[in-house]
Amino acid sequence: MKKTIISLMSILFVVSHLSAFINKDKVGTTGGQFLKLGAGARATAMGCAFVGISDDATAIYWNPSGLNNISQKEVSLMHAVWFEEISYNNLFYVHPTEVGNFGAGIQYVNYGTLKGADEDGNPAEDFNPNDLAITISYAREISGIALGASAKYISSKIKETATAFAVDIGAMKKFSDEKLSVGVVLQNLGTGLKYISEEAPLPMNIKIGAGYKIISNLTTALDITLPSDNEMIIGVGGEYNYRVSKDISVSGRFGYTTITKDVEGGLKGITLGLGGNYKNYKLDYAFVPYGDLGITNRVSFGIKF
Repeated sequence: MKKTIISLMSILFVVSHLSAFINKDKVGTTGGQFLKLGAGARATAMGCAFVGISDDATAIYWNPSGLNNISQKEVSLMHAVWFEEISYNNLFYVHPTEVGNFGAGIQYVNYGTLKGADEDGNPAEDFNPNDLAITISYAREISGIALGASAKYISSKIKETATAFAVDIGAMKKFSDEKLSVGVVLQNLGTGLKYISEEAPLPMNIKIGAGYKIISNLTTALDITLPSDNEMIIGVGGEYNYRVSKDISVSGRFGYTTITKDVEGGLKGITLGLGGNYKNYKLDYAFVPYGDLGITNRVSFGIKF
């Protein structure tokens, strides 16, 4: 157990420093940035450290191999209030079967109505940019290792529409009576987004994460993200669950992520959240500040059946 953790951390240290060196000059060189926005208020409140946990329907986004952790049909719906008129929504559904678990998801970002202008700055027709990703996933456990994959259709509209196709591939392994779980995922491996004649690659990520149950109702998590267009990102988080009664439980969540480290001023980096479960229904909230840009709020609703 101890040797496993030390070996994992050594690998993460070497790979993360190599990634930072390789990608230091590639900031802002990819399209489809909405694919980085995360999914679900629960995971977001934990510093976006969820690759090694991925035990709800948002596993479709975080690590498709996590679908193996789900034994009932499950739906997760999230709405995020972003900056200005921007809204971000996602919907995920998981369907367990005897031959493996299947999932489907939709991510949609609406940027509101923007004023149009021609090349000379004169008023032109208003336009409504938006981004869309549709995902189909499958996962199955083989020889004690959970494996999963997703196929994505991606659409990004400004005035013209660009499309792309991508895959995610993930794996997860549990150790020490399932107290420790380790996951890895390769995200957004696919074609580029092409607007008329210009094409931008997708923001490919390698994510490595771990979750550890300190006690039965307290879970901690660590994720390291190695993006193709930026330096390494670290996320840490935790979740404490308290059972009020047989049917009701409440959760408190906290985290920190370096994804906002370059944002100017204000409150940034920390993430906080609350959750409530009643039987098979759950409601979660996440508070995520972005410095001077402002504060974002996410609300998720889930149901198992």
